[in-house]
This record gives sequence, C-alpha cells and structure tokens, in this order.
Amino acid sequence: MSAEPSSEVEPHQAPSLLRKVVRWSLLATVGLVLGLIALLLLRPEGLLFYPSPHLGSTPKQIGWDYERVEITTEDGQTLVGWFLPAEPAPGVERPAWVVLYCHGNAGNIGGRINVLSGLRELGLAVLIFDYRGYGESTGRPTVDGTRLDVLATWRYLVDERGYDPSEIVMWGRSLGGAVAIDQAARVSKAGMPPAALIVESSFTSTMDIGKQVYPWLPVGWFERKLDYPSRELIATVNSPVLIAHSSADELIPASHGQALEAAAEAGAATRIAFVELDGGHNDGHLTEPRFIPTVAEFLGAGR
Repeated sequence: MSAEPSSEVEPHQAPSLLRKVVRWSLLATVGLVLGLIALLLLRPEGLLFYPSPHLGSTPKQIGWDYERVEITTEDGQTLVGWFLPAEPAPGVERPAWVVLYCHGNAGNIGGRINVLSGLRELGLAVLIFDYRGYGESTGRPTVDGTRLDVLATWRYLVDERGYDPSEIVMWGRSLGGAVAIDQAARVSKAGMPPAALIVESSFTSTMDIGKQVYPWLPVGWFERKLDYPSRELIATVNSPVLIAHSSADELIPASHGQALEAAAEAGAATRIAFVELDGGHNDGHLTEPRFIPTVAEFLGAGR
C-alpha cells in the first residue's frame, strides 16, 4: 500500500507563515497610524469639537417664553439660537442686561435647559446659540469659525436687539469660556468692553490642555488651527471678571482656572472674583441655584 500524503505543515513552513502574519499586521498598523495622522493634519478640529445635530429639548417644552432666532455670520453660515427675555422678580430692580452664553464643546443648546434655568434666575435676558455645525446651525465647527460665530451673536444683540456693549454679559463654560474670553478681549480692544466676563471650568490655552489630554500626540502641530490663547487674551479684558472652577475637575485641572484668575488680576480687569465649584468637570456648574446669589451680587456690584 502506498503511504497517504501528510496534511501536516512542514516545520519550515510555520515560521514563514508567522512572518507573513506579523508583516501584514505591522503594515496594517503603520497604515492606520499614518491615516490617522493625515486625518488629524487635515481635520484636527475632530480633537476639539463634538457636535450633535439633534435637539433633545427646547424651552417650549418647559413652557418658557422664548424666541428662536437665526443669525448670519460674516462668512454666510446660519446660526440658530434662543433668546429668552428677562423675567425680573416682582419689585426687584434689575439692570437691562443680557447674558450671551457660549456652551461647551459637545452636544448643542438642547442639552443646556438646566443651565438656562439657572440663568433665568438672574432676572436677565439670555441669548444662547449653537456654533456652526452644532444643532440646527449650518457649517462645520472650527476655531476661527467660533470667533465669527460669537462675533455675529454680539452684533445681533447690539444691532437687532439694541443692547449697548456695556449691557452684555459674556458667559462661557469649558470651551465656551475660551470663546467668551476671545470675544471679550476683542471688544475691549475696540473700546467697547462687556458688562462682565464670566468663565467657568475653562483652560489657559488649547495647547496647554491638549498636552494633558493627548500626551501621546504632537499637539503643537495643530496650534495654528486649534489654539485659543485664553490666558494671554483674558489679561486684556477691561471689565469685571469672574472665574469659577472645581478643585475636583478631572478634565481641566483647577490650576487652569487659577492661572486665568491671576492673568486677569495682573491685566486690565476692573474687578476680579473667584468661585469654587464642586464635583467633576461635568458636575459642578455655576448656574446651580446655590451659586446664583453670588453671581447676582458680582453683577450687581458693577452697576
């Protein structure tokens, strides 16, 4: 009888097969890494902006009086926001001011109903808006784009609503703090500072926080497209400045808030205040009911 052919892999074939698997795995990994680097170089904004197109809720569902507004930017994008008129407490005199609120880097205004609830307690009007690419706003989010966006909303309040710059409170949280600082610095330089600047849970610069959040990335490569130099800019804001931060903030360390406070104090700010928040980055909010009297007192002192 003839011997049947063996189905076993010859000993010398196993290493050859293993080498091929390793080689292709390495090539695939290198290709993936190079692809990610190319994507980051072309679209580094993906590291910073996390927009959502779906509005989870609106003031209408809460029964609040508000107006849906559309604002056109210099480069032709359409921003969607909500304007909530002031509802001062009976018998209490409040300034005819408006809060221009800049939200963080994720979601959209539909997820800020709790924030609006706190802002309404101040008895001031509120304009909250979505940056380009967020919610119902058109376009794609970029750092330069957010500068055009907040400028357009400021001009809307001045030109369409009739507010004087000295009646606009710039208020920003997290990334929105950088956007608010940028605008407050711009109008201060133009001799039209806001009534006040309020910054909560924000950072000294995008590059500083980027090195902490993405230590494995050469974030310096993206400085031209991603930088908000907040520590540098807040020193030029010529108005009262309130900084709020939590020592338990796990995303943006409290040292950032402290550095912003120090820069404002050494700069052009007319008055400085600091509020210690509680909890993590997404837990501690200056718009919580217990902080509203403190904010009201801060704003009232500037009247």
